[in-house]
Amino acid sequence: MILCQSKPDKTKTNNKSKNNKMENLVNNKEVFIEQTFNASAERVFNAWTDPEKLVKWYAPDGCTIHFKNIKVATGGQFHSCISNPQFGDCWAIGEYKEVLPYSKIVFTLINADENGNPINPAEIGMDPDWPGATLVTVTFEEENGKTKMRLRQTVSEGLAKKTGAYPSWLQMLNNMKAILNQN
Repeated sequence: MILCQSKPDKTKTNNKSKNNKMENLVNNKEVFIEQTFNASAERVFNAWTDPEKLVKWYAPDGCTIHFKNIKVATGGQFHSCISNPQFGDCWAIGEYKEVLPYSKIVFTLINADENGNPINPAEIGMDPDWPGATLVTVTFEEENGKTKMRLRQTVSEGLAKKTGAYPSWLQMLNNMKAILNQN
């Protein structure tokens, strides 16, 4: 997740159950989120790859997203803007490195300006330790009609929690879950 500016995570998350083992494995060197959806891998994958579905959930609570362009395919690119009424617009670009239907999506996430030029996150008010580019890997594993989704982002989970990016992922994934439960 890329945020131009956000509220730090001041609440303690209570997601200590099964994730503790995996969190210990990654040693807080990357964001790791695992969630199970009551939907097929195809439906969860499509929520990540259909632009009409993405705009309904891929922004933190109170924010909206729009895409200047998006092509979800290996080698495809996107240019998006998350609008936050409190902190303004946050632009990002990225490239889909790998898109394997119903099993895996890998993409870069790069802070950018409105014209799609990469920018230094500190120049737009972000934490100076936030990397200008990260790699996000999302995998999907279906079992008995439910899908276990694992998300990794190449940024320290501690930094992501401090900046608000980690809770933003959780909010977005909860929004996706609500949308999938409606259908």
